[in-house]
Amino acid sequence: TRIFYSVEGSGPPLLFLYGLVCSKIHWQYQMEYFKKNYTVVWLDYRGHHNSENPTDYKSITIENMARDAEYLLNEIGFETASVLGHSVGVSVALALYHRIPKRIKSLVLANGVPRLPLESLLKTNIPQYVHPLLFELYKRFPRIMNILWAAQGENKIVHFIIGKLGFNTSLAKSEDIKNYIRLSSQLDMVVFLQLMESYEKYDATHWLHRISCPTLIVASENDLITPRESQEMMHQLIPHSKLEMVRRGSHCPQLDIPDFINMILDRFVSEVHERELISSTAEAR
Repeated sequence: TRIFYSVEGSGPPLLFLYGLVCSKIHWQYQMEYFKKNYTVVWLDYRGHHNSENPTDYKSITIENMARDAEYLLNEIGFETASVLGHSVGVSVALALYHRIPKRIKSLVLANGVPRLPLESLLKTNIPQYVHPLLFELYKRFPRIMNILWAAQGENKIVHFIIGKLGFNTSLAKSEDIKNYIRLSSQLDMVVFLQLMESYEKYDATHWLHRISCPTLIVASENDLITPRESQEMMHQLIPHSKLEMVRRGSHCPQLDIPDFINMILDRFVSEVHERELISSTAEAR
């Protein structure tokens, strides 16, 4: 499966991982900001946008997307990188760390969960029962389900609901919300269903205590998709991690208040690289 990726800027590498059937739009303001002083890297996951659809959709899993990210680092010749994941991208970042812990300089885990995302989605576990039913409907009526999935791209009611659930509509740009829904609706629905199934099965809680790289966890007060309790749990399980709670933030604070998020991320990443520089200088002496 051919994977699309982008490399811009120069300096220490930052690998950005977006969320479930999302796109680079979700990190656009951060990538534009950081490429002035860092090498900004992102990829489209298998089955997403510019990357190819795999011949077997069952290969769209958290573990395989982490493997793709590892191969990407090999392809572009980066031995190490700092990794920033949002939502599902948090699980991909964790899986990538689990594969190559010594190559990950630092982790930014924004608005994600280490296990069972459907258990707390919208602060109820009803989605755990709805998702299998949707998947079964897709298997029986794929054409009809894809037509319905694609129709959401121009549906104003869907735009309103997604906007209220996933964003702070008083802060985020309406054009960003529209573009997210439009791009998501262009994917085959099975990409969403298969990845959500893998996401629901993925569980990193039993080894989070072994994470040794600097880790920043970003949570939002008003996140309905991954409630703040999930990020607080990760903070407790990951040794010496930092937790940043974003006031008025939604599931996508990096789109709600990009300048503030850029400041938080810049401060963290700068500290990581300053410590690394000091350490390298000391070893050279």
